[in-house]
Amino acid sequence: MITLYPHDVENAGPAASSLLRIGKGVAIYYEGDKARRWYEVVSGIVRTCRYHVDGHRQLTGFFYAGDFFGVDKDHYKETAEAVTNVVIRRHGPEASAQGRTDGRGEDTETALRRALTSAQQCIFLLGHRTAAERVAAFLLAAALRLGATKGVPLPMSRNDIADHLGLTIHTVSRTISDLARRQLIALEGPQRFRILDEAGLRDLAGEDPSRAHQDHSLEIPIGPGGYRELA
Repeated sequence: MITLYPHDVENAGPAASSLLRIGKGVAIYYEGDKARRWYEVVSGIVRTCRYHVDGHRQLTGFFYAGDFFGVDKDHYKETAEAVTNVVIRRHGPEASAQGRTDGRGEDTETALRRALTSAQQCIFLLGHRTAAERVAAFLLAAALRLGATKGVPLPMSRNDIADHLGLTIHTVSRTISDLARRQLIALEGPQRFRILDEAGLRDLAGEDPSRAHQDHSLEIPIGPGGYRELA
């Protein structure tokens, strides 16, 4: 395993290990770069985003251990950055999805289809929701992806969450505080929370509250997606 820093990731030669350790905040690739590889998250969290000419950032997805990203043809459509210190596995274009498995035993082809379905679901499920519904859905999805409802880490910044959900930072902070006031969640620091009332949180997110604690039924993806901004 090797450690890479800014400007090193895409310049790593073919002799470099397929496992790469990327520092927090480092870009893995940039929008418009030639799509020479695709990647798998081994540990940590990666975000993908687009930067508009006016400086506005649209954060299109968060990727956790076992997720695949950068599966683009010809050129990358987004920039990928490490939210935390991450370890990723780099795959060359010759790598075949058939027969491969991720850390959960899921074959790569299925995982890639799941990522596409998540993108479609995200736009459909969250595209017209209120701020409270979007934040509730995001927190539920984070708990699901990390396999916990108690002590769920939330290492991304409020700015990241806001840019992902199409909200302002103030709205995200205010909504999270309101969910805590309503005792749907408990805050255990700025980057950790605990779900107190899963059924209530599901109800707010537009999910069936009677299916609380049935994680397999929660179909609210963390990303990717693109949403209009709410005040």
